[in-house]
Amino acid sequence: MALEVPTVSVSELTQQLQLLLEESFPYVRVRGEISNYKLYSSGHRYFTLKDEGAQIACVLWRGRPLSFEPQDGMRVIAEGAITVRPQRGQYQLDCWGLRPDGIGSLYEAFERLKQELQARGWFAEERKRPLPRLILRIGIATSPSGAALHDMLTTLHRRMPAATVYFRPTLVQGELAPADIVQAIAELNQTDAQVIIVGRGGGSLEDLWAFNTIEVAEAIYSSRIPIVSAVGHEVDYTIADFVADVRAPTPTAAAELVSQFGQQALLEWLDQSEQRLWQATSRALELGRTRLQWLSQHPAFRRFQERIHLAMQDVDELSERLVHAVERALQQARRRLAALEAHCQSLHPFAPLRRGFALLRVRGHYLPEDASLQGLTRVEIVRLRERALARLMHVFPKESDASPIAVPSDGNSHEREQLPLL
Repeated sequence: MALEVPTVSVSELTQQLQLLLEESFPYVRVRGEISNYKLYSSGHRYFTLKDEGAQIACVLWRGRPLSFEPQDGMRVIAEGAITVRPQRGQYQLDCWGLRPDGIGSLYEAFERLKQELQARGWFAEERKRPLPRLILRIGIATSPSGAALHDMLTTLHRRMPAATVYFRPTLVQGELAPADIVQAIAELNQTDAQVIIVGRGGGSLEDLWAFNTIEVAEAIYSSRIPIVSAVGHEVDYTIADFVADVRAPTPTAAAELVSQFGQQALLEWLDQSEQRLWQATSRALELGRTRLQWLSQHPAFRRFQERIHLAMQDVDELSERLVHAVERALQQARRRLAALEAHCQSLHPFAPLRRGFALLRVRGHYLPEDASLQGLTRVEIVRLRERALARLMHVFPKESDASPIAVPSDGNSHEREQLPLL
């Protein structure tokens, strides 16, 4: 009886293969040669890893650690896991890290990057900045546990104890070192350091590889503050050495370089500056005395005191004239002010009252000139210092020849009455 094999779909078969491969190869380390390398604008890298008998597709996602720029033909060791792309039915190596395979590949990567940056002009001497003559603020980016830091601090304390050191502990080896060196340079650029020393002690080519990366080279090239590269021993050269403004053969030499204007030299320079300043001041004073003596003998200065006295007399006379002018101006201003005040008083509504006239008011309102008294029985008479209430018996036009109104005498008390205020 034949064994019955179940029928599955392509997707189901691919899923089974994906599960089998990914569970069987969760971590692999593969050696091979790079081909068809391509860096996409997204930052992801795709390439093929091959040898004499086979090849495998590889992907290195953006953000994965990388201490060099891969190139076609470069022999590398890739670490990662096997994954499957179901849509294409293709397995691939998802790389977690990538490093050159052996010293030969390291040198090859070093030379390629060196040629590329040299073609960009990053090594040109004309773009490199000289160090300040007197350096009192120094930034250091290196490992906190290495001998390089101890050597640099000891040298700086001996040669320039007045200097301020900004130390940023930094990784100098391993996959994470390039990014940390870049960050250290950026942070030290935020200080007021006059120079930054970037380096470490000696080691193999693999140990120094962080200073051969494009990231570190770009950080040194873009630094606002001059960079002194102090990587390894005198025979060691890195990309950082070529890009830096100054290359020191060792970390100790870098400390000596930035403190070459040492304490004793500083004291000697101050003494020399003091002597030069004293000599310059003495010469200036002597020259001033000579010119003053010559000027005192000049005819224009023989009667100098007399001219000063005459000028003082002129000032006194002008001052007196100024006082008189100010007094006259004040008197005129007072007269204008008095006239203005009198004019304003004449325009006041109560001005006629001062001349004996009176105003008539009814129900709190003054009667204008053209208002008639017809129909009114009582009015209020307002004078300057008194007021009275009046009852109107008869009202005649001004042109009328009617007889005058008889006014009761004061004895007729019954005709007098208390009128309320209007």
